[in-house]
Amino acid sequence: MTFESRHHPGDVTRGMLALRAQARPVALALLVVMVVTLAAALEGHPVLWPFAASAAIAYAGAAAYGQSRLHATPAEVTVTGPFAAVRSVWDAAGQEHVPFVPVSSAKLALGELTVGLGDDVRALRVEDWSEFDALVSALRVAAREGEQLTMP
Repeated sequence: MTFESRHHPGDVTRGMLALRAQARPVALALLVVMVVTLAAALEGHPVLWPFAASAAIAYAGAAAYGQSRLHATPAEVTVTGPFAAVRSVWDAAGQEHVPFVPVSSAKLALGELTVGLGDDVRALRVEDWSEFDALVSALRVAAREGEQLTMP
């Protein structure tokens, strides 16, 4: 079974996805740089080189933040037997295949499903998944199947 989150990119290319992910963080970072530069200029301080350096640093940091969010945000969960694979937004846009890992636990608390996947623990929020109840059920079944395989 495959479940898609509201963050799933669909047919959007990776280039467009990267541009969209960077738009807001870059805009906010450069806005802060411009406001600080304006204040410094109004006080009579030289601003050309500090502005150029801080704009470059702000852009690089904001772009890196946007890209890291693409790699960290789950877009798709596929469950097969006692195994599951979670693809990030970036993976789903590039049709990357991620390895299936055993599901060790699936606990629901405070509107968030905490899933043990191999050596990793992932948190899936209810508002991100249209079929959240079915996702919870599938991962709980996978965890139970995994327990039965490991018990003698």
